[in-house]
Amino acid sequence: MVVFFLAALVAVALPAAAQTPDAGKWEIEFRGGGMWPTNPTGGSISLPGPGQVFTTATGATSPAPSSRRESSWYFGDGAVLFNQAASSLAAQAASPLALPARITALDPVLGRPMSERHRGGTVGLSVSRALTRRLRAELSVDYSLARLQVTQLNIDAIEATRASFLTAFDGVIRFNPNRVLNGVTSTAVLEREGGRQLFTSGAVIINLRTSGNVIPYAAVGAGAVSTVGNSPRSTLRGNYQFLLPGGAPIDETDIVVVRDTRDDHMFAGILGGGVKYLVSPRWGVRVGARLTLINNDASTVLDATPSVRLGMSPAGRGVLGAEPSIQFSNNSSDPVAALGVTAVAASTLTGPAMTAVRTFSGSGIMSHTAITVGLFWRF
Repeated sequence: MVVFFLAALVAVALPAAAQTPDAGKWEIEFRGGGMWPTNPTGGSISLPGPGQVFTTATGATSPAPSSRRESSWYFGDGAVLFNQAASSLAAQAASPLALPARITALDPVLGRPMSERHRGGTVGLSVSRALTRRLRAELSVDYSLARLQVTQLNIDAIEATRASFLTAFDGVIRFNPNRVLNGVTSTAVLEREGGRQLFTSGAVIINLRTSGNVIPYAAVGAGAVSTVGNSPRSTLRGNYQFLLPGGAPIDETDIVVVRDTRDDHMFAGILGGGVKYLVSPRWGVRVGARLTLINNDASTVLDATPSVRLGMSPAGRGVLGAEPSIQFSNNSSDPVAALGVTAVAASTLTGPAMTAVRTFSGSGIMSHTAITVGLFWRF
């Protein structure tokens, strides 16, 4: 399309004048084109550590089984503890049909970029002034329509974790036939796209020719890349409600938010080049390519909010017959004496809430290649 457009201009244009001093020192350009970004995947991983170990408040066995305070079942040590307890129960199962399922941890999603930027259109405006016949100073603003999108690999992994929560808790709760399951839910709300970019830059334009109607040029400069709009995220919400053998109701909720985050503003280096065609001394067409280089700022950030409903009647607590174990309680009186030791009466799902915990930090260099066609006027 660019070739045909330029050919048409050449065919209809009046004889083009060479670049002359009276053509005007200022130049304004409107342009549009496409943007091709890269998506490096290297970086460092930092997942939350194990939860605090405690002795459960049960009088059924001696010694009382241990557990750990967890902030979520969906990832990390919470998923590990759940699967350890499920494996312990499975070893006690009289029938293979009674084996509880396991939770598929969200950890792979937390240990890599959540999203990648796809190619898209770009529009821009630049203003420049001639310094000499060979050099120009240029200021530019470009808006990229290329959005961040959650990768299909992460979409599939989030769905696997969501679905496994249902079958895993269904199996563990029903493992004891004296418990009454009222319901298990697990949902995932995915905001798949977001995070467009605004490029502001200053550059020196170096004309490789100083006369004629075809002027090839090179460009070098620096600027800033700003992220505009919300970034992709996924919200997982799990809940289970059941009655313990004594009739005590249990109602616990597990909420996890995984977000792709990018720096609001990033320093950028710029290299470029192209060619100008002067249709007349006052206006022309420019075809350009520009490479913008920034640090890889891709980060995956985690929020976790555990919630245990207390004060329901009748009060009670229960512990899975496993080691390590999981404790459920609706009336925490922490600590208590059990089997001659100081024990914890609260539910296992009482770890600290997590806010903006960075689990992955990108490294390396990210590039954005823009190819544009513009019209410019001199004055």
